[in-house]
Amino acid sequence: MSHSETRASHIVIVGSGFTGMVCALDLLKAGYRVTLLEAGREPGGLTSGQNFGDFTWDRFYHCILTSDASLLSLLDELGLSNKLRWTATEVGFFSHGKLYKLTSPLDLLHFPLLSLLDKLRLGLGTLYISHLSNGRKLEEIPLGPWTQRIFGKKVYTEMWEPLFRCKLGEMRHSASAAFLWGTIRRLYSTRENGPQKQEKLGYVAGGYTTVFKNLYASITARGGEIMTSTPVTSVASLANGSGQSGRVRITSANKQIDCDGAIITAPNRAILGFLQTDDVTYTENLSRVQYLGLICVVLVLKKPLSEFYVTNITEESPFTGIIEMTNLISTVDETAGHHLVYLPRYTQFDDPLFSADEDSVWATFEPALKHMHPSLEDADISRRFVFRERSVQPVPTLGYSRIAPPAATPLAGVYVANTAQIINNTLNNNAMTEIAHAASRRLMQDIPPTLPATANSSQADSILVTLSEQQIAFAGGGRS
Repeated sequence: MSHSETRASHIVIVGSGFTGMVCALDLLKAGYRVTLLEAGREPGGLTSGQNFGDFTWDRFYHCILTSDASLLSLLDELGLSNKLRWTATEVGFFSHGKLYKLTSPLDLLHFPLLSLLDKLRLGLGTLYISHLSNGRKLEEIPLGPWTQRIFGKKVYTEMWEPLFRCKLGEMRHSASAAFLWGTIRRLYSTRENGPQKQEKLGYVAGGYTTVFKNLYASITARGGEIMTSTPVTSVASLANGSGQSGRVRITSANKQIDCDGAIITAPNRAILGFLQTDDVTYTENLSRVQYLGLICVVLVLKKPLSEFYVTNITEESPFTGIIEMTNLISTVDETAGHHLVYLPRYTQFDDPLFSADEDSVWATFEPALKHMHPSLEDADISRRFVFRERSVQPVPTLGYSRIAPPAATPLAGVYVANTAQIINNTLNNNAMTEIAHAASRRLMQDIPPTLPATANSSQADSILVTLSEQQIAFAGGGRS
């Protein structure tokens, strides 16, 4: 068949967050035609940037680990290896009204809340978990009893149970032991060899705004399109399909786009709202995945709170922990001399603070923060922000692998790449890079880069013209 009798297979990606952008780049490199549809006014999702006044940084906190091989490979491909910065960070621990340093084994030795035997059990238990190789087996074991059995009642009561309460809320009772395994395995990989065992974390100069600018440039240079303010209302298979995958119809804002395939990067709850399938087992599994939402207060301060990048909290608190980003990133190069602090609250979908005004959220958080840092005064706070997302972290419930969505959906030519596919790991962009690659590979198995030219392709082209006015001009410096 001659070149004139074929066309590039057209793939639509629903969502232009980090995962969707990586899928788009994968497919464009393989010769597909790609259009990304974004419900919001700009791409980025959970990795979007925010103008904080004198500087721009990530809306939610992110870091890079030295072990994030897939993410680091992507950054290298985008020409960003020379923009990577690495910092040895400190970890704090707030318990019983006091703030302790708990970065190294030496810090643990001086930690006054545990006996020497308990400290030894904590260290050995953590080492043991970090060397377990099969997280799937742990999916069948309840988190609390397993943790207490390994570390003992004192360590569990003093440290782990309060942390589980902060991280998972009431969902901790339905979580599996794989949650702790995944957390320890990931964090353990950040520690350098040697007696100090200090954490070394990284970031890209300019934050994920830099990453998204380079992703956008790579996508558009290959002919990819990104259309914003285009919420999808329906994804369906066409009865008169052609080609190996059949045809897919995507409806958005009273417009229809007929394409050869689609990758959906939205959370399960959104997929349930627009995926046209009668497969009851599939939809039931989607609905069984439980998500934690995130309410995050971000403070721009005139002075630092502490020396710690992360402060874990074991007391009752309205927020999960304290992330002092400027103990990782440079205040000189990145934040115009300001100090940037994130106060995340992982919580249920129906938490009243999702609908509360920003002053009410801050009124809930402020007393606890000033209890932990009594020297903080109102005059020290230059600006404050509140960011909220209802579906962020899937909870690794018992037997989670059985309900996690596979890449392929019941609809021919439609695939999923979202956070619900994180199995036995924490939410991070290295995992999402791997999930994006996996979904792209799965699509490529079913849909070739080129298909015979048909009348349907012309129809799809004409429909896309009606959307072209919404294509964004992101390269000029919009937030990521």
